[in-house]
Amino acid sequence: MAKSSTRSITLPRGFQAAGTTCGIKPSGKPDMALILAEHPCAAAAVFTKNRLPGAPVIAGKRHLRNGRAQAIVINAGIANDATGQEGIDNALTTCKLVTQELAGRGIHIQPRDVVPSSTGVIGPHLPMDKIARGVSQLAKKLARGPKPDDDAARGIMTTDLTPKSANASVKLGSATVRLGGIAKGSGMIAPNMATMLVFITTDAAISPAMLKLALRQATAVSFNRISVDQHTSPSDTVAILASGLAGNRAITRPGNALDIFTEKLTQLCNNLAYQIVKDGEGATRVFHVAVTGARTEREADRVAKAVVDSPLVKTAVHGGDPNWGRIVTAAGYSGAPISPQKLSLTIGRTRPQSVCVFDKGVPRPLTPAQERRLKAAMKQKEVYFNLDLGRGNAAVNWLGCDLSREYIRINADYTT
Repeated sequence: MAKSSTRSITLPRGFQAAGTTCGIKPSGKPDMALILAEHPCAAAAVFTKNRLPGAPVIAGKRHLRNGRAQAIVINAGIANDATGQEGIDNALTTCKLVTQELAGRGIHIQPRDVVPSSTGVIGPHLPMDKIARGVSQLAKKLARGPKPDDDAARGIMTTDLTPKSANASVKLGSATVRLGGIAKGSGMIAPNMATMLVFITTDAAISPAMLKLALRQATAVSFNRISVDQHTSPSDTVAILASGLAGNRAITRPGNALDIFTEKLTQLCNNLAYQIVKDGEGATRVFHVAVTGARTEREADRVAKAVVDSPLVKTAVHGGDPNWGRIVTAAGYSGAPISPQKLSLTIGRTRPQSVCVFDKGVPRPLTPAQERRLKAAMKQKEVYFNLDLGRGNAAVNWLGCDLSREYIRINADYTT
């Protein structure tokens, strides 16, 4: 299997990582990963809003109350969700196993400094003998560089076809701040934060409060504006560790430095969010929904979400069918207070390739050349819809993927 060349979570100063196979997955594919900081970090996370949260989410929230952490341990194959107190105990035991293995290598941290995370099938309990073996293997393999980065990215995958990683850097004063991230996500993707597993490292010097603020802002316009199948996962997490080793003046309050850092973090999150949608289960096309002319972002979000979530829009995208009525009627049932006589829809990325098919509430007659351009736009790997509500100046961008026969096959056979 080809290795990814993208550096990620050990690119920022002060981090090591590892991935391994411990036998949780019947396929024998990688199924555990560990991220370790050399020193305690400022930490923040955004967790699922599903009312049936996984045991690692419950434990992770407890451990992050003080805004500090030093390690993240992840297993794939079993979600440790809907598992009651035993599931919570197993998540906490996994954290203890990490500290014990690290202590044997001269690295001393507390269990509360470890954030657990799990993904996979809902219901089964973690096989703790395999987890213990995996943690031991991970502790021995911790390192920096492209290989541990890639190993960790593969160790968190479930139905993903490809590992997902990204990096970024930005100047804060005279210091260069680095960011790296890995993600998993292919199914159970619906924007209600969180809808995937994402782990980000940075060497920025930043307080826990400002780190949490930056993460929430970045998440709101990236991971919360994608959808694969409208199903919000109960276990997933977006977490970030900041080592503080970049040498920048510490970010402890809102201001220009925080804005610059948040913008770069948002770019990284958007990169990973796009990779998740592109790798959506059974996906063959990505479609972009731009909603402009709304009175508020919330109004625009409601319209875009309705379009991205629509099975009829998703199947039309899959077939390359320019059935634009599905798009405007999705806007109509979104619950946003649209004005039909002001609504317009253009399909295609940019002029002159794009075609306006619905203009201020009225279908626009198309010439034969425009018909050809419209069909060509719907057959692209990246399909673009621009809905102008004609009501104001707010705008948003969402990502979705098509719904294919392969999606049904994957999910019909998921546990069998």
